[in-house]
Amino acid sequence: MAIAAAAVSAAFGTMSVASAQSRDAAKSVSDRQVAVMMFVDYGRSYGYQSMLAAIQIDVVKAQIARDQALLKQKEELYRKKAIPLVELEIARLKDLWNRKQLVVAEKSLATVSAQYQAMGEMAKHFSGVNVPVDALYATFRRAWDAGCEKGPDEVEAMRAWAAFATKSAERARQLNRLGRETKTALLEKQMQQRIAQANYEQRASRLDRCRTVLSPSFDDVLMVDAPRPAGAEKPSDR
Repeated sequence: MAIAAAAVSAAFGTMSVASAQSRDAAKSVSDRQVAVMMFVDYGRSYGYQSMLAAIQIDVVKAQIARDQALLKQKEELYRKKAIPLVELEIARLKDLWNRKQLVVAEKSLATVSAQYQAMGEMAKHFSGVNVPVDALYATFRRAWDAGCEKGPDEVEAMRAWAAFATKSAERARQLNRLGRETKTALLEKQMQQRIAQANYEQRASRLDRCRTVLSPSFDDVLMVDAPRPAGAEKPSDR
């Protein structure tokens, strides 16, 4: 949260100078003023997001420990022929899903951490420190690439979730026919199966969009301040 605090101080310092130059509250907002306010708003959230990402890793690790113990229990019961194979399969699928989620959680933390570092560089810029455009772009690029690189792992995690939900719904139908599972519980598991399958299909179909749509090139960034034809107004001149 220190970076966000520094960003707020630096940004509002910049805004104070701007206020000293013009007291006209009705004057149209400039691109720089908008950027500063957006930066302050984003900066306050990145430390919190980093904390949540780290907590999520701990949550998933706790789930893994819990479900591994349950898996061992199911394996022992199956060896004793006390449960059917489907019960063991469900436990194995849950363990696989947990492990896939851990990979995603760790990569999510790497993404947010890179974004947090980029915010630190922007804080330096707003406080008057010279920050080379190529250095700042490289920092942001690491964040963008980290976000894109976890995409395939997210798809695998959702595939594992869909497999677990499908097997759970299958078992629920069996138990419902035997009168050992309520209709409400069956409908809940069938709904979870549909949600998991839909999420998997949607994420898989959009996997290639991350780099092609959401990541500007270094040249794109340089073009922001590139010379314009005579008479054309640059956004930064407003």
